Amino acid sequence: MAIGRTDSMQELITILESLFDETIIGSDVNIVKHLFYYLKADNREFEFIYEEDILVAAVEEIEAHSVTLMIPDLVEKGSRRARVRFEVMNINYQFEVVILDIQKDQIVIKTPTELQSYQLRTNRRIPVDDLFMNFIILFRSLSGGSREVGKNLYAESRFPHLMKEVRKDRPDSKLINIMLTEAIERISKDYEIHFFKEGESRNEFDDFIKKTILRTAKTIYIPDCNRITSYINETNDDVLFNYVSEYKDMSKEFGEEFALEFFESMRKHESRNFLVSYIITPIRLYEDVVGYIKVYSTAMERFTISQNQAVYIFELAEIISYVFTKIAIQIGSYETMQSTTKVVDISLDGLLFEIYDKRLFQYLKRHNIIKMFIPLNKERTMILRGEIIRFLDKGDHYHLGVNYFSSAPDDMLFLESYLFEKSMKILSE
Repeated sequence: MAIGRTDSMQELITILESLFDETIIGSDVNIVKHLFYYLKADNREFEFIYEEDILVAAVEEIEAHSVTLMIPDLVEKGSRRARVRFEVMNINYQFEVVILDIQKDQIVIKTPTELQSYQLRTNRRIPVDDLFMNFIILFRSLSGGSREVGKNLYAESRFPHLMKEVRKDRPDSKLINIMLTEAIERISKDYEIHFFKEGESRNEFDDFIKKTILRTAKTIYIPDCNRITSYINETNDDVLFNYVSEYKDMSKEFGEEFALEFFESMRKHESRNFLVSYIITPIRLYEDVVGYIKVYSTAMERFTISQNQAVYIFELAEIISYVFTKIAIQIGSYETMQSTTKVVDISLDGLLFEIYDKRLFQYLKRHNIIKMFIPLNKERTMILRGEIIRFLDKGDHYHLGVNYFSSAPDDMLFLESYLFEKSMKILSE
């Protein structure tokens, strides 16, 4: 059933009529169509819920009766219905849509004919131009993404002392380094923590490994350096890989004989260095690979790194990559005067803030639970925890929308007083 127009809807219609050639003649289908025009013009990313998977979508093209969306992570599951959810002009909209076609990263939906569901914000977002904040990321799970309590508890039990330090607002990098080496030495006394340097070159095989890790960011696990099959046979692990993809690519380009000879030479080189088994897992800063942790066993020690031990090292590297990035964000946007973060608008429910770093913008899509420090005045700094739910690419800068889920005692009272003054005594629609 269609809904009537609110004042905010009429304001939106007026804006859209001034932006686009097509005019709204009063029917719902045209109002909906112009909502998609607005999303496209603003380069807005929004939620696409497909069989309970919440994906990020953007409008690619608008036709007479259909809309083409760009959805990078879409996997077709057979269903031909989905939901679209977004916010425009302080109103949250939700539509059920019919999927007409799915092609790789693009999906074509039928333009909805009615405004199916909308909700006006309880509290107005008040624009501000003199409010800034600092923030840090909070641990969500080993790989970020949706809230996974089970994985959080798993990490806590697997690495209790390390996670205690990781969760601090200001982790001690020296203490983290000590904990890292202690954790690695539980598996093997033989290890290397290597950070890449520009222009460095070691030997043919180390350079090959470096290029592979930089290109794929995958974890390489070789359980037996005496068998060529450990290097080039198919594996079924979700997080541990070997060189089978590289072997196939090399076979296509140079021939199977050349590829087999290369990996056999690599195996012999590592055997001559007494390697029995090893794992090499990347260290990342944001999403960029900056080095690796290599843990190996040798003929002198007479043991083999098991698959469970390799997964342990992989998980350890994930936590280390997270905490290194947390410290980098803390130093970059928390302790330097020039990069404090601007608040665009704020309400009692959430806020919109602005950043300029693309790497940080992409990283926060996965690690989207943050703790914010907002100085309302010289005497009061609010401490809020929130979840980033909106990611807007503005071209040369980025906007991120946060919903609060906890605050320090009395902070909401101070925020209410602040907003009351800023909004000229009007806090709700």
